[in-house]
Amino acid sequence: MRQLALSLAALSLLLTATAPVLAEQTVTEESWAKSHGFRLGVEADVLARTIEANLPRRDAASGGGTSGDGTSGGVEEERSFAASFAVVAQIPLFAGLHLDAELPFAYGSSQARPPGPAEADAATVAPELEGFFFGNPSIGLHYVASIFPMMMLVGGISASIPITQDPSDDTEAAAAAARAVRGYFDAQRTLLEHVPLRARGGIELRPIEAFYVRSDLVAMFAIPTGDGETEIFVEHASEAELRSVGGFGVGARLQAAFPLTQTDMLQLAAEPFVGVEPPTSGLYFRAGLLVALDEPLGFGLDQGKLATVRVALGGKF
Repeated sequence: MRQLALSLAALSLLLTATAPVLAEQTVTEESWAKSHGFRLGVEADVLARTIEANLPRRDAASGGGTSGDGTSGGVEEERSFAASFAVVAQIPLFAGLHLDAELPFAYGSSQARPPGPAEADAATVAPELEGFFFGNPSIGLHYVASIFPMMMLVGGISASIPITQDPSDDTEAAAAAARAVRGYFDAQRTLLEHVPLRARGGIELRPIEAFYVRSDLVAMFAIPTGDGETEIFVEHASEAELRSVGGFGVGARLQAAFPLTQTDMLQLAAEPFVGVEPPTSGLYFRAGLLVALDEPLGFGLDQGKLATVRVALGGKF
């Protein structure tokens, strides 16, 4: 709890320190871009149902050790559930420079059965492992450059602080499930005992007033704090949205996560979504269904595969 209090205090201090800057913000031609301006909100990602797959983690929470690909060994499939949450802030500093901060936390559970005929015997079912934990708070900077009134280029860096050390088996299982809930995107939030460093580049387009396109490419290097190995992730996402004058929009997102230090180095997912984005200031809202498209987490509409309800709610100032 002390770690959470310190994280909240730091976020509060950042908001207080930038209050004079925010007060001077005026509506500009860049206001349509999500990467520009002051935003504060909450994100929630909850599995629509239990997923059945071996999820990579540092140690097998069932006590059987890990296989060569980092998944739990000696079992068939795990049944996992997860819900992850994050408080996120984007704070303009000066010109196109913005401060980024996020405070994630998550709940996850996992249960594995041993293979073979004994699986039918309820007494041999491995115990369920579950945990609630605070993820890695992140701080970063990004810059938004207006190339044309309808085109913005974005570039930024961030670092995350691993506040959970010496995690229990329950926390390991919870973190593995929480990483999967977003299709292995934003792994810096729940990657235990590593210091994730991220570099981001992207573009936002508005070719016509009612049509918005966003695309991002992220590279992450996660440096271990102990005896682990460096983890490397590459993420790419593109989305398109049609939006009315009042701010109501419908769109679709396609994402690809590349966990390059794992055996399966690609996870595709798609997300149809609806939302409300105010033209200048006000409340924003977005709800979507993230569906995994390929193995090991997909196809998401099949039983036991990844389908995640995603909700974002906050204010744009």
